[in-house]
Amino acid sequence: MIKPEDVTIVIPHLGNTPESEFVLDQCLLSLVETAPLIKRVVVKNGSHCRHGGDILIEAQGQCKAVNAGVATVNTPWIMVTNDDMIYAPGWFEKLTEFGASACMSPRLVEPRPGAPTFVTEFCGGAGGDFNKIKWLEFAKNYMKGQYIQEKGFNLPFLIKKELWDVIGGYDVNFDPWGSNSDSDLEYKIRLAGVQPMQVRGCVVYHFSQTSGIFSPEHQDAWDKNWQYFIDKWGFPRTDEGIWEANFTIPLDKLKFNPEWKGKYGSIN
Repeated sequence: MIKPEDVTIVIPHLGNTPESEFVLDQCLLSLVETAPLIKRVVVKNGSHCRHGGDILIEAQGQCKAVNAGVATVNTPWIMVTNDDMIYAPGWFEKLTEFGASACMSPRLVEPRPGAPTFVTEFCGGAGGDFNKIKWLEFAKNYMKGQYIQEKGFNLPFLIKKELWDVIGGYDVNFDPWGSNSDSDLEYKIRLAGVQPMQVRGCVVYHFSQTSGIFSPEHQDAWDKNWQYFIDKWGFPRTDEGIWEANFTIPLDKLKFNPEWKGKYGSIN
């Protein structure tokens, strides 16, 4: 079984609005309350914010920030989380109960309908109306006696550091806004022969879209990253099965051919 002492959680923090400062406070508090033995690294992500961070990087970019944070630790497992995700008592025990995969995610709960694998439950937003009591009660009831592990991937995710190092972590070419970088990472995990799993009985609350990545003013960055993915892989990222992590990599079109391809098992 994975022990809390075996894990370092890396938290990139852009900190460009009061709302993002609020949610980081809530994120850190929830981790202290629910998993105090897990090491935490906050990486200030190229902007001015009152949270100084354990690590500071000058150039904005979530990919750079996470990679920089991971590079400072030597625990056998790392966990990557957004700074607007809130953890409930028992989440770590649920997530690691069986440890059947080198990459595991909890199920996300969001205040508005989102991806097909998410749960919708409004427990407040990032404007200071977060209802912590409602969230803790919801999580307690939801996780009670439940354990389902299925194929799936989302942030946050727990991953073996060896696997992270082999595939090279995030591709910093997706910075500064990082759109499609999670998909690229998921594809690399699959290309290495690892099947990401989601533990549906473990839930984490996500305020969602507090960084501005999907703001219309950053559409050019999204378009650039979409095309970069195609140029790198030889085909566009799929939408079908991306959250369930059961998509098929079209190997006949694959341009990306790293030496670690299939290192941990068969592809697809």
